[in-house]
Parts: sequence; structure tokens; C-alpha cells
Amino acid sequence: MHDDGHDNIFDEDDALDFIIYEELEKQGREQKGGKGGCFGIVVLLLLPAASVMLLSWR
Repeated sequence: MHDDGHDNIFDEDDALDFIIYEELEKQGREQKGGKGGCFGIVVLLLLPAASVMLLSWR
């Protein structure tokens, strides 16, 4: 088995490996920040329809 001792993930250059890793970590943190998801959109779409149905029922 041939082992050069390179433990870099993306490239042989340590600096480039670190930069790409930091960018991926930053994207992961930004994606976790949003709390509103599909349920929030569904509720926003159902509220006007439910209010129209409620007003027309009376």
C-alpha cells in the first residue's frame, strides 16, 4: 500500500484545503439559521383561504 502522508480532503495544497473547508462550514451554518420551513409556507397559504371560507359560511 502506497501512503504519501497527504491527509488533505480536497487538494494537496493545505491553504486551498482550509479555504474550501471554511466555505463549506459557513454554508452549513447559514442553512441552519432559517427556522421557517415548509410548514410556515403552508400556513401562510392556508390562512387567506380559511378566512374567506369562514366569512362566506356565516
